[in-house]
Amino acid sequence: MTASKTYTAIYDHDADDNAWNVRIKGLTGCQTYGRSIRQAQSRIREALSLWLDTAPAQLNVRDQFPAQLATVADGVTRARGVAERAGAKAQQQTIEAVKALTDLGLSRRDAAELLGLSHQRVHQLLEAS
Repeated sequence: MTASKTYTAIYDHDADDNAWNVRIKGLTGCQTYGRSIRQAQSRIREALSLWLDTAPAQLNVRDQFPAQLATVADGVTRARGVAERAGAKAQQQTIEAVKALTDLGLSRRDAAELLGLSHQRVHQLLEAS
Protein backbone atom coordinates (compact mmCIF):
# COMPACT_ATOMS: atom_id res chain seq x y z
CA MET A 1 0.00 0.00 0.00
CA THR A 2 1.40 3.39 -0.94
CA ALA A 3 1.09 6.45 1.22
CA SER A 4 -1.20 8.96 -0.39
CA LYS A 5 -0.32 12.60 -0.69
CA THR A 6 -1.93 15.10 1.67
CA TYR A 7 -3.31 18.20 0.01
CA THR A 8 -3.74 21.48 1.86
CA ALA A 9 -6.98 23.38 1.42
CA ILE A 10 -6.44 27.06 2.20
CA TYR A 11 -9.53 28.95 3.35
CA ASP A 12 -10.11 32.70 3.29
CA HIS A 13 -13.28 34.39 4.49
CA ASP A 14 -14.73 37.05 2.20
CA ALA A 15 -16.64 39.35 4.53
CA ASP A 16 -18.18 41.31 1.64
CA ASP A 17 -19.81 38.21 0.14
CA ASN A 18 -20.05 36.34 3.46
CA ALA A 19 -18.48 33.30 1.82
CA TRP A 20 -15.45 31.07 2.19
CA ASN A 21 -13.03 31.01 -0.73
CA VAL A 22 -10.91 27.87 -0.74
CA ARG A 23 -8.08 26.66 -2.91
CA ILE A 24 -5.69 23.72 -2.96
CA LYS A 25 -2.12 24.75 -2.25
CA GLY A 26 0.13 24.03 -5.21
CA LEU A 27 -2.69 23.37 -7.70
CA THR A 28 -3.32 26.66 -9.47
CA GLY A 29 -6.95 26.80 -10.54
CA CYS A 30 -8.28 24.16 -8.17
CA GLN A 31 -10.54 26.40 -6.15
CA THR A 32 -14.13 26.97 -5.13
CA TYR A 33 -16.21 28.67 -2.48
CA GLY A 34 -18.99 27.98 -0.04
CA ARG A 35 -21.43 29.99 2.06
CA SER A 36 -20.40 27.94 5.10
CA ILE A 37 -17.21 26.14 6.07
CA ARG A 38 -18.95 22.79 5.66
CA GLN A 39 -20.12 23.66 2.17
CA ALA A 40 -16.66 24.94 1.20
CA GLN A 41 -15.06 21.75 2.56
CA SER A 42 -17.42 19.57 0.58
CA ARG A 43 -16.96 21.56 -2.60
CA ILE A 44 -13.14 21.68 -2.46
CA ARG A 45 -12.97 17.92 -1.94
CA GLU A 46 -15.27 17.45 -4.91
CA ALA A 47 -13.20 19.87 -7.01
CA LEU A 48 -9.95 18.14 -6.05
CA SER A 49 -11.48 14.77 -6.81
CA LEU A 50 -12.41 15.92 -10.30
CA TRP A 51 -9.06 17.68 -10.76
CA LEU A 52 -7.14 14.49 -9.95
CA ASP A 53 -9.72 12.04 -11.33
CA THR A 54 -9.73 10.27 -7.97
CA ALA A 55 -12.53 9.16 -5.69
CA PRO A 56 -13.10 11.68 -2.87
CA ALA A 57 -12.70 8.94 -0.25
CA GLN A 58 -9.12 8.35 -1.43
CA LEU A 59 -8.06 11.96 -0.85
CA ASN A 60 -6.25 13.27 2.21
CA VAL A 61 -7.06 16.95 2.64
CA ARG A 62 -5.81 19.10 5.50
CA ASP A 63 -7.77 22.28 6.12
CA GLN A 64 -5.84 25.48 6.78
CA PHE A 65 -7.88 28.38 8.13
CA PRO A 66 -6.73 31.97 8.66
CA ALA A 67 -4.30 32.13 11.59
CA GLN A 68 -6.48 34.33 13.78
CA LEU A 69 -9.45 31.99 13.44
CA ALA A 70 -7.32 28.89 13.93
CA THR A 71 -5.83 30.34 17.13
CA VAL A 72 -9.28 30.90 18.63
CA ALA A 73 -10.48 27.44 17.61
CA ASP A 74 -7.30 25.76 18.88
CA GLY A 75 -7.71 27.48 22.26
CA VAL A 76 -11.21 26.10 22.61
CA THR A 77 -10.07 22.63 21.52
CA ARG A 78 -7.34 22.66 24.17
CA ALA A 79 -9.78 23.87 26.85
CA ARG A 80 -12.27 21.15 25.93
CA GLY A 81 -9.52 18.53 26.15
CA VAL A 82 -8.58 19.76 29.63
CA ALA A 83 -12.24 19.67 30.66
CA GLU A 84 -12.69 16.14 29.29
CA ARG A 85 -9.64 14.89 31.19
CA ALA A 86 -10.87 16.61 34.37
CA GLY A 87 -14.31 15.06 33.88
CA ALA A 88 -12.81 11.60 33.49
CA LYS A 89 -10.72 12.11 36.62
CA ALA A 90 -13.78 13.31 38.58
CA GLN A 91 -15.75 10.29 37.37
CA GLN A 92 -13.03 7.92 38.55
CA GLN A 93 -12.78 9.69 41.91
CA THR A 94 -16.55 9.49 42.30
CA ILE A 95 -16.52 5.75 41.67
CA GLU A 96 -13.72 5.31 44.19
CA ALA A 97 -15.56 7.45 46.75
CA VAL A 98 -18.80 5.49 46.30
CA LYS A 99 -16.93 2.22 46.84
CA ALA A 100 -15.06 3.58 49.86
CA LEU A 101 -18.19 4.96 51.53
CA THR A 102 -20.21 1.79 51.01
CA ASP A 103 -17.24 -0.30 52.16
CA LEU A 104 -17.28 1.79 55.35
CA GLY A 105 -20.84 0.61 55.90
CA LEU A 106 -22.83 3.57 54.61
CA SER A 107 -26.04 2.87 52.78
CA ARG A 108 -26.28 3.79 49.13
CA ARG A 109 -28.67 6.59 50.05
CA ASP A 110 -26.26 8.03 52.63
CA ALA A 111 -23.32 7.77 50.23
CA ALA A 112 -25.41 9.53 47.61
CA GLU A 113 -26.32 12.32 50.03
CA LEU A 114 -22.67 12.90 50.99
CA LEU A 115 -21.56 12.98 47.34
CA GLY A 116 -24.45 15.01 45.98
CA LEU A 117 -25.67 12.16 43.78
CA SER A 118 -28.94 10.33 43.48
CA HIS A 119 -29.13 6.95 45.14
CA GLN A 120 -29.90 5.53 41.68
CA ARG A 121 -26.61 6.91 40.35
CA VAL A 122 -24.72 5.38 43.27
CA HIS A 123 -26.38 2.06 42.48
CA GLN A 124 -25.36 2.38 38.79
CA LEU A 125 -21.75 3.15 39.70
CA LEU A 126 -21.53 0.18 42.04
CA GLU A 127 -23.10 -2.20 39.54
CA ALA A 128 -20.82 -1.04 36.72
CA SER A 129 -17.61 -1.43 38.70
